[in-house]
Amino acid sequence: MKRKTIITTTMLLCGAFAFGTFTGVSAETNLKEIAAYINQSINIKLNGNQFLPTDSEGNKLNPIIYNGYSYLPVRALSQALGVAVSYDDLTSTILLGQREGKGEKLDRFRAGGSSTAVTSRDADILSIHGETINEGFYSLKPHDILPSTMNFRLNAKFQNLSFRVGVIGSPATIVVSDQKNKVELKKFTVNESDKFKQIDISTISDVDYLDIQIYGTMDSKRVNLTTEKVVITDAYVK
Repeated sequence: MKRKTIITTTMLLCGAFAFGTFTGVSAETNLKEIAAYINQSINIKLNGNQFLPTDSEGNKLNPIIYNGYSYLPVRALSQALGVAVSYDDLTSTILLGQREGKGEKLDRFRAGGSSTAVTSRDADILSIHGETINEGFYSLKPHDILPSTMNFRLNAKFQNLSFRVGVIGSPATIVVSDQKNKVELKKFTVNESDKFKQIDISTISDVDYLDIQIYGTMDSKRVNLTTEKVVITDAYVK
């Protein structure tokens, strides 16, 4: 006989997301206590390989059986499938995959600072190629070996990163990477003739810390930096 366990919706959501507890009227009216089974005998395969769901501390999470249906931990499964997951406390909504609309502005998640890569709302500095830019990031004369670097803490909550980048002067090289896992997500070059280049990266679902590095160009005698300015704008995560 399988061991019968009493599990509430609160326990399920907190175990899967670790976003805290439910309180107040919502807990009184929307939560229903159920009787369910933890099935330790079910095996899971993902793309032909054994998959073992675990919590943030590496403890095994077994499927729960309720009314003939199997319930799996959302966070563990979404991470294995490369789908971003988070929880909106205000609307009691589990968010899976890409956010609706433009998403959230990237500058909200900036961590640390850099004297050579600046967050700005100065249109006089940001506006290039005949386009008025009211907010974004810029770097003046970025080095070709020691890049201007911006760091962002995303907490693995988002699916997609998008931004536009323009350059004045010689070409600049941009490297976007997952700092924690040391994975290069995208590397590309922007020329002045590109005006503003649109960049979309849809592989950030498990990115905790995101790095954007800006490399400039130096002349053939390695005396002068010839990339005058790099501007990044319309930067969103969703």
